[in-house]
Amino acid sequence: MTTVSLNTALSGLKAAQLALNTVSNNIANASTPGYTRKILPQQTLVVGGTGAGVTTGGLVRNVDKTLMKSLFGQVSATQSALVKSNYLDRVQDFHGASEAQTALSNRIGNLSDAFTALSSGPDSTVYLNQTVQAAQTLAKSFNDYTTLINDLRQQSETEISAYVTEVNNSLKQIAELNVQIAQLTAGGQSSADLEDQRDTAIRNVSQYIQISTFTDQNNVVVVSTKQGQALADTKAQKLVFNASEEIATSSYYPGGGLGGLYINSTGGIEISQSAIGGAIGGLFELRDEILPQYQAQVDELAQKMAERFDTLGLRLFTDADGNVPASVAPPAAVTYSGFAGEIRVNTNIVNDPTLLRSGTNGGVVQTGSNSVINRITSFAFGNVAAQNAAGTIDITGNIFTAASLTQVNHLSGNVNLNTYTPDLSDATNLTLPAAFDLTIGGTTQTINIGAADTPVDLVNTINAAFGPGTAAINALGQLSFTASEDITLADNTIGAAGMADLGFTFGTYPASNPAFSVSVNGQPAVTVTILPTDTETDLLNKLNAIPGLTATQGTGGILQLVPDEGGSLSFQNVTGTPVGALGLSITNVNHTSFRQNNLGPAGNLSTGLAANSSIGDYAKNLVTQQSATYNAAQSTYESEESYLATLDSRNSSISGVDLDQEIAELIRVQTAYTAAARMITATEELFDTLFAAVQ
Repeated sequence: MTTVSLNTALSGLKAAQLALNTVSNNIANASTPGYTRKILPQQTLVVGGTGAGVTTGGLVRNVDKTLMKSLFGQVSATQSALVKSNYLDRVQDFHGASEAQTALSNRIGNLSDAFTALSSGPDSTVYLNQTVQAAQTLAKSFNDYTTLINDLRQQSETEISAYVTEVNNSLKQIAELNVQIAQLTAGGQSSADLEDQRDTAIRNVSQYIQISTFTDQNNVVVVSTKQGQALADTKAQKLVFNASEEIATSSYYPGGGLGGLYINSTGGIEISQSAIGGAIGGLFELRDEILPQYQAQVDELAQKMAERFDTLGLRLFTDADGNVPASVAPPAAVTYSGFAGEIRVNTNIVNDPTLLRSGTNGGVVQTGSNSVINRITSFAFGNVAAQNAAGTIDITGNIFTAASLTQVNHLSGNVNLNTYTPDLSDATNLTLPAAFDLTIGGTTQTINIGAADTPVDLVNTINAAFGPGTAAINALGQLSFTASEDITLADNTIGAAGMADLGFTFGTYPASNPAFSVSVNGQPAVTVTILPTDTETDLLNKLNAIPGLTATQGTGGILQLVPDEGGSLSFQNVTGTPVGALGLSITNVNHTSFRQNNLGPAGNLSTGLAANSSIGDYAKNLVTQQSATYNAAQSTYESEESYLATLDSRNSSISGVDLDQEIAELIRVQTAYTAAARMITATEELFDTLFAAVQ
């Protein structure tokens, strides 16, 4: 019995000593990153149904494995959001604060203001130079933006390469630890400290890519990608990434000179086109999606801006060869990827700023005209490119016949007949009754004026002879004639003096041909007269002789008028109503829309911006959208970081070392140790008593 007591006491001392070592180790490593609280399992030793002391197992970790998996996933999400937030913050710095007025939209506004000032003094050397300078500042902003995007993409390549090395080192460490842990587990030994190191390595991998884990035989943790490709068990796979020496605006992946992320070799499993998560996933998203989209947006803005100026007769912005890349209809790939990086002010304009006033495309500008500057001011910065006009009738053949045109003859006297009261007999030199001969076209009628006739009676007599509307008393009280043929006034009995009292002299008054005036871009109006013999060819020749105007006969034979270099168009009747007879009306023609899809060097990018915009609005939308993307990335990072902190705190409360808890455990162990020591003392006394009795 005494021997059993001694064995029990000794097992208690041993267990207490191991427990003291465990508590001491926990306290010593309380602040060690990755360290988890260790627990020494103990159980009663029973021999023959009777307690015979205490036995201990191997150290185990106090961890929640499900929580650890969630923590690893959250580390990936947080790092992905962080890297995107940091990169996009650089783009926001480029745009600058709103009060700084340095964004592309502000630079475009400054150029618009410069043209407005120039329109008030087109010959001013100061205004001309200021406009060129505003254009150069804008072009440099496009260049600098492209440089920034390329630099960020190049930096992403460098960081991906460095992070892949980190992942490979950690995967190798995980595999080595798995081998050691499996050996210890198979031998029934504790591997708790090695498991801590393995979790630290797994967490390190999860910073860079999102992973999935499960525990296999002998406590081996298998690490794989989110899509299930194995990365490490007792053997580590190797991630392969070949960084490009220099990224250009024409670089893209796959097939455009950039590398992907593979397992073991470039011929292995490709994983970079899947949502791999983590910092590396965020960097691939930046390199291949977000930043290329930003470049496509600014390229589209640069190209449309240069094209709109060019179509208005001013090639202000060009590429290095002095050309303006043309728009391409979707879905064909654009030919101007990277144009924002090389856009510049036309060298000819830099050398001769007066071209801002006269234009660069060889258009005809009348002497003293400010039409080019006004055209740019009114149309280059807006949604409308030009005002075109079209008729509604077929003008083929004789124009008079096709448009039902007639000559026009409006003849009015110069005397207010209403001053003769109560009738025309009150006129000084008009002796009534009297008569005069009136010939309209080939018809002659004698107009008799009675002794008591009033002006209204005279009008009624004329209209009875030639038809309603031929004569009238106008607002000034004057006798007026309206006809489509020559009008002849001849004497009968009225005499020249009597005729003068009616406001006329004898003679023939020829009818006028219909005419209308046309003005292109505010230049002096040109009058176009249509003769009774004119055909569509004659009319088109007269219109095409107007500087800056092209007239054609469109579908259905209608008349079409188009300013050669865009801009404004106006016309009005001069004689008759030929504008209405031809059915002419003006319509606004919008600029070529901004491309939204099939952009970038691979033709697979979309801008996400409105197609029908002015260049200023497009630039504002560009900045706004990119700011929104940054704000979303920043908000996502803050949210993910907050949740990560919550998981870390929860994990720490479970697996971390609580000093108060460890002190309490220390006191408990010390008490157990003291009890075991007292049992040994009691056993010693029993042995002494037994020896004394034997002696």
